[in-house]
Amino acid sequence: MEVTIKVRFNASKEKFESYGPNKHLIYLPFEEDADSEKVIATILSRKLGTPESRIIFKSKDAMGNWVFQVS
Repeated sequence: MEVTIKVRFNASKEKFESYGPNKHLIYLPFEEDADSEKVIATILSRKLGTPESRIIFKSKDAMGNWVFQVS
């Protein structure tokens, strides 16, 4: 299944919200960097109850949302 994540960096605190089927909003209290993909996958793993090894980053869509494949 594909999961779309809208990420808001530089938030005041970390927060996870669902706003539709397979669509989530994550607030992160730091700037985007090379480790962002791993951090988002870890949070997604924790919230979905799926091992992190089964979550693969696919791409960013035209709106800048992060798209992950969860198997």
